[in-house]
Amino acid sequence: MAPKEWSSSITPAAASIGLLSNTKIHSLRERFLSDPQGTDLSALRPVIARSWQRSLSWKVVSQPAALASTSDSRIDEQLLLAAEPVLTELERVCVEVGGSVVLTDADGTLALIRGHASEMRRAEQLFPLVGARMGEDRIGTNSDGTAIEENHTVQVWGAEHFNEALQGSYCTSVPIRDPLRRSTRGVIGLMLPESIGRDISPRSVLMLVEGAAADISRRLAERLAAREQALLSEYMREVRKRGADAVIAMDDRTTIASRSALSMLDQSDFAVLAALAREAEPGHLAKHSLSVGSGREVQLHLRPMEGSEFGTGGAAVMRVHVPDEPRRLETLFSPRSAGRFPGVIGDSTAMRRAIDAATTAAARKVPAYLVGEKGTGKRMLAEAIARSLSSESLTITFPAVSTTVQILDQIDGALSRGASVVLHRIDRTAPDLLDELAALLQLLDQPQVVVTAGVLNDDVASVVSALRGIEIVLPPLRARRDDVPSLARAFLDRGGLQDLRISDKLRDMLVAADWPGNVDQLRSVIETSADRAVGSEIRLGDLSEVHLRSLQVSRLTRLEEAELHQIREALIESGGNRLKAASLLGIGRSTLYRKLEGYAGRGFDVELE
Repeated sequence: MAPKEWSSSITPAAASIGLLSNTKIHSLRERFLSDPQGTDLSALRPVIARSWQRSLSWKVVSQPAALASTSDSRIDEQLLLAAEPVLTELERVCVEVGGSVVLTDADGTLALIRGHASEMRRAEQLFPLVGARMGEDRIGTNSDGTAIEENHTVQVWGAEHFNEALQGSYCTSVPIRDPLRRSTRGVIGLMLPESIGRDISPRSVLMLVEGAAADISRRLAERLAAREQALLSEYMREVRKRGADAVIAMDDRTTIASRSALSMLDQSDFAVLAALAREAEPGHLAKHSLSVGSGREVQLHLRPMEGSEFGTGGAAVMRVHVPDEPRRLETLFSPRSAGRFPGVIGDSTAMRRAIDAATTAAARKVPAYLVGEKGTGKRMLAEAIARSLSSESLTITFPAVSTTVQILDQIDGALSRGASVVLHRIDRTAPDLLDELAALLQLLDQPQVVVTAGVLNDDVASVVSALRGIEIVLPPLRARRDDVPSLARAFLDRGGLQDLRISDKLRDMLVAADWPGNVDQLRSVIETSADRAVGSEIRLGDLSEVHLRSLQVSRLTRLEEAELHQIREALIESGGNRLKAASLLGIGRSTLYRKLEGYAGRGFDVELE
């Protein structure tokens, strides 16, 4: 709706939105507060009934004192710049009709309020004009907070408000959508006193505020940087080319995904895709098989995007689809890891191959040799296979302290009494012992032996050849990033920490890390950070300095290194006061917050020095 039409869009009441009288709503509210389970809310509008129930579940206090809580608004500068001309026009309308316009961030914290002088004085008596927390979990049913919870336009009229102090207000709020992600960037609302609101058409107010929100979203789209515009252009080109396929375009700051992609993937899947995009070789189409959060196996076609807008890498457009061909027969008829190997976790394609091979060895009672980097879980899987071969098993880890003769006697004795044997890390064994092992295994027909090695070199080849077993390759963790979230969850569950969750930012960092120590390193990070966590969530700040540095996989450009140094110096000079630091740097507070979050998300602690 064009600004010139706004002043004539608020019209006298002409249509009902199904409101009860304030008296009836007050009476219903009192019954509900005293008897939530026994009160029938069907007479209320459904959106208000849902909100009242949420408010009660959050134990929100309905007294005016609840409105005094404040926090810093996290609204970003781009949104403020895009909204300014729209807010100016709406303020003019509010001055004419006696209302006020409000703008909150995506969490419902008040960023600004403007309007008629009398309405501004009334608002100041109700809540702080800067930083008031309007979230539904703070003050209950109100148009700003409820619009965030419902994720669409909400009108809260008079006594429908949960807080008593707001029940003289007639309010309409609309989420402002990000033009790329379609997520909520903020909320714009119109607040009218009851004396005016009861005589105005709710529909006309709704059209006014929705038009303003759409105008702000359009202005945000026009302000997109060249990088974001190029990303959006690549996304649209792929959508037009691929039709109904799930399409994603992303770089290190922005992700655009089609509806089919959003329905197919969860947040941990997007973290895996971001890591694969960073690793992709420019100019080459990469193909991957992934097991996604929904349990389906999908095919990913990833094309890195090149150009000055995208810098040194990490930008890619992707197509995701579920393959039509059936799964391999051995996978379809093999028991899953949870049945035969309960301690082994992994649903990625690479890990499934290893588990399928291990299942075949166990089912056929044949020897096997496992190859993989340190920390990939070779010993755990080898011992699980050995237990399936025999009720008794012996594990020898090399280099062993015993002499060659003693080791050979141990192996021969165990096999003679029907036990299985695990020879762990034979690649660290002396060449003369390897020759003796090869000679012993050559004499036996399908010995109950499982061997592990970090690498298959020429010395190890003689033992492997004599074993005549099934090869099982355990992939490094960086090659099975889609397993990282489930592994991390399993480590918490095994430690009796089922109620503890991992924050989204930490999860993304874990998925993106290179993990030179593989699963063992991940276990150490999770267990240590869980011990340091306060509350129900493990955050980036719970990582030890050693772990944080070990997970830093993003390299900074020279410009970024200089910027990070300046931010650290400003924080030190300001004594940690971020508002003063932003002033010293000559940037806005929200810009500084965004930069801090960006560096933290890439594993750099700005306050280490």
